Amino acid sequence: MDYQLDLRQYACPLPLLMAKKALNNLPHNSILTIQLNEQSAVQDFELLCQQQGYQFISWQKFTALDTQIVIRKG
Repeated sequence: MDYQLDLRQYACPLPLLMAKKALNNLPHNSILTIQLNEQSAVQDFELLCQQQGYQFISWQKFTALDTQIVIRKG
């Protein structure tokens, strides 16, 4: 199942913490699409995936204020 989380209004480190909490609550094999602002570091989300055993599927920067990350909980 696919889920979305819009965290563009939050500054670091809140998006990372909120994404981690959301992923912990999702069923196995779920896909979470996260919308972020420019203040969030994509590398932090990649590290979270490595540490937690999630799959970092993709990231895309649409504008200076809008980045999208896609993670699969595995």
